[in-house]
Amino acid sequence: MEVLEQIPKTALDVFRLLPEGTMCEVIDNILYMSPAPKYTHQRLVLLLARKLSNHIETFKIGEIFIAPVDVYFEDLASAVQPDLLYVANENRGIMHPDGYIYGAPDIVIEVLSSDRKRDLVLKKGLYERAGVKEYFIADPVTRKMQLYSLNGGSYQLVYDETGLFKSTLLNLEFVF
Repeated sequence: MEVLEQIPKTALDVFRLLPEGTMCEVIDNILYMSPAPKYTHQRLVLLLARKLSNHIETFKIGEIFIAPVDVYFEDLASAVQPDLLYVANENRGIMHPDGYIYGAPDIVIEVLSSDRKRDLVLKKGLYERAGVKEYFIADPVTRKMQLYSLNGGSYQLVYDETGLFKSTLLNLEFVF
């Protein structure tokens, strides 16, 4: 049993005390717990990860990660576990030796789950404020994909299509 040296004062402090792999996130200093994702969710995550990973490894342009990986936005009192995230080679500095990411990945992909508001509103706002360049939202049932691109500090909807992934940052487009 661990002894606490200091009483946690924020949701982020509590988050750091949880066992590794705990499915939860902190957005604007509020702790959100998550159930395990459904297989339809995981099926789409895997499909997207395979396609992206092949492209990223072929061109050696960065790294892709699959949840759960903690991404900390300290100044925004937030820590999230995006379904997929991409860090370009030139931004590797956000990948710390402790195994966590501190700062905005270049791309974040969230596959919708039962708490749709968290992905569509809360995380979208967080990623926009943090400076994530491309934010994709995918629906595992309809395969509808939305891309929001950071332009002048705010997100602009680039496309809203079914079964299409298209990233300017990755110079990649494919149908799924």
